[in-house]
Order: sequence, then structure tokens, then C-alpha cells
Amino acid sequence: MITVMQTQASTSENMKDPFRIITEFCRNYHQHEVQSMLWEWLSTAISRTHSIYDDGKERASLITLYENITLLIAAAYNVHQNAAPGPGPEPTNNTKNKKSGPPKP
Repeated sequence: MITVMQTQASTSENMKDPFRIITEFCRNYHQHEVQSMLWEWLSTAISRTHSIYDDGKERASLITLYENITLLIAAAYNVHQNAAPGPGPEPTNNTKNKKSGPPKP
């Protein structure tokens, strides 16, 4: 069983490399699945009776949070896709047309 202290230590350690966190998240969850789960959470929270979200201000705050998390998730997947390794760097002018062999004197 994971304790709160272990979770906090793990979170603190992981925050040293936020791009790794984004990469792991994007590898573990498909974007459409995350959006679907968030929508289920929102609709469940709003449709329950006798909850904190019965108040209009609280409901509006939750919807705003949902919209912002949706944007944050889209941005995370965008960062992840743009950070994916490509075919490699272009050769520089010094090495592009250089012939192999020992340097000429």
C-alpha cells in the first residue's frame, strides 16, 4: 500500500523533470480517454443531489476548472507530440560536403 508520504516524495522527485511526467502520462493514457473520464467526473458531480455543486457558484467554478484542465491536457499532448524524436539533426555546413579520409595538409 502506498502511503501519503511516499506519494509526496515521489511527486517532489518527479517535479524535477516535468517533461518526463508529461511523457509518462501521455504514454499511459490516450487523450480521448482522459477527456472522457473528465467528462464523466464533471457530469457525475453536477448531476448528484445534496452535494457542494448544488450551489450555482460552485457548479460554475467546477465547469471552469473542467474547461481549464481540458486545455491543460490538450497542451500536454501537444508538448509530448512536438517533443517526439525526429530523424535527427541536419548536418552542418562543415560536414555536409566533407569527404572521408585524412585531412589535407
